[in-house]
Amino acid sequence: MQSHSMRWRFVLLLAVFALVAAACGGSDDATDETTTTGAAETTTTAATGETTAPDATTTTVAEEVEAPTAENQLSGLTVVDDKTFTVELTTADPEFPIQLAYTAYFALPSVAYDNTLGYNKAPIGNGPYMFPEGGEWEQDVAIDLVTYADYAGPAPANDGINFVISPDPKTNYLEAQAGNLDVLSAVDPEFLASAPTDFPDRFAQSPSTGILYMAFPEYMDDTFTLEHRQALSMAIDRELIIEKIFNNSGTAAHSAIPSNLGGRDDVCESWNYNPDAAKALWDAAGPIDAFDVWFNQGGGHETWIEAAVNMWDNTLGIDSGSITFQTAEWADYLDHADNGEFTGPFRLGWGMDYPSPLNFLEPLYASYMTAADGGSNASEYNSPQFDAALAEGKAAVAASGNLADGIPFYEAAEDILCEDARTMPIRFSLNQFAWNEGVDNVFMDAYSNVGFSLITADDGIVSSDLTNPASLFPMDANESEGTQVLMGNLFTGLVQFDAQTGEQYMANAESITSEDGGLTWTVVLRDGWTFHNGEPVTAQSYVDAWSFGARSELGFQNNGFYKKFVGYEELNAG
Repeated sequence: MQSHSMRWRFVLLLAVFALVAAACGGSDDATDETTTTGAAETTTTAATGETTAPDATTTTVAEEVEAPTAENQLSGLTVVDDKTFTVELTTADPEFPIQLAYTAYFALPSVAYDNTLGYNKAPIGNGPYMFPEGGEWEQDVAIDLVTYADYAGPAPANDGINFVISPDPKTNYLEAQAGNLDVLSAVDPEFLASAPTDFPDRFAQSPSTGILYMAFPEYMDDTFTLEHRQALSMAIDRELIIEKIFNNSGTAAHSAIPSNLGGRDDVCESWNYNPDAAKALWDAAGPIDAFDVWFNQGGGHETWIEAAVNMWDNTLGIDSGSITFQTAEWADYLDHADNGEFTGPFRLGWGMDYPSPLNFLEPLYASYMTAADGGSNASEYNSPQFDAALAEGKAAVAASGNLADGIPFYEAAEDILCEDARTMPIRFSLNQFAWNEGVDNVFMDAYSNVGFSLITADDGIVSSDLTNPASLFPMDANESEGTQVLMGNLFTGLVQFDAQTGEQYMANAESITSEDGGLTWTVVLRDGWTFHNGEPVTAQSYVDAWSFGARSELGFQNNGFYKKFVGYEELNAG
């Protein structure tokens, strides 16, 4: 056991990065964590029907809010000088530095608080790209960015990005094939067989930590008993779906944790295909006359969900005509998730916020991480035993500084999750992307975001597909579309992942250190960094932004990230 008086340094966590250096984790299906609010309109169809729903973008960002002051600042954040601040956590967390690439931990300029709704339309960041003067996010149309001339980091290899907003991956593929998109960030499964021919020497694949899953709302346990949930999961032939629907891209998921982050092969009986056992469980539990299955539009999910429904029909004797698809556009779908409105099994995906097994358990299944808590537990799973196992794992890591010491407890938590059959892991995804002639040096980073700043472009501008984001306000953006625009483009974090190597490196931070085992951290910033409006990036910029995001009354989707900070409870006591 290492002494708590030793000097803990960011470099000690490089062993964790090695787990994902070759993984380039993330998912085009992820990170589907949100806490949006408001009414949403849904389209209901039979399991074999077409689905349509109105376009919508939902955000919790308000127009007028109280700006950060000394009175509404987290007490665990202390400014030492313009370039230095300290972070005091409620419990020691040696993994803290590897989390700081995420949007929740970006700095904000003071103008962000003047009109947060207006800022959400054209965020002013500290990254290599910025909105042109007078430019803003055109909802459902485009996001155009140009390079920031005074960027303190490495200059981009191109002159700007043109995000073309379209929800249909099949349309995006055809547009790229026609030469109307330079970069295609995700190839629809229907075209995977032809992609290497359609884009000769310009189609690439890289491993990912992203997971596609279905889950059962705990508030529907009167309908879906434990035996029903186990049977539905065991009736799904994941390998066959990977082969036939995803053209052998990705791998079947028999664990809630990716294998390159320590996931096990044989975790859970009900996460494996066993049609005889599934039928026996279903018959013993009794039939469910009709039920709904939920998934979002625009992600190409209907095909594989139809396949799963057909498997339920063939294996369990469920008439597929009795199953109704409930679908909605992405932002509306997130509303349903956050408001506890699912009426049956639902689809979501997840990509890492940071490279640790804990990140695939705590945000999605801990009882204190529901939408009401600013988290992503859409199933509202509530297991004291599961929570306790996570707590033991975190304590073990904090005591030794060795992430491996937490693994037995995280595995115990996963075993409990299996026993409760709250989730059905389906597929670990694979980054699959393509690009056209005229651009080169295309890679995807640890969040499955394209590394736009590395791309060379003959005409200067790089165009790429994008689904309309739910939000571009960093404290509110935690789904893949928003993070793609923000991370490494509009903003540079304290740390970042290299899109080419998958390795994490110091970016806006000069150093991140702890001398007490990870309970208190000192962050020192690099010199010369400014926001796009010329305002210096200072320690106060980070303290104000994180304190702002921690205010629960603002309803930011990333609010749960700040609960670990000392002062969170006091800040939100009133």
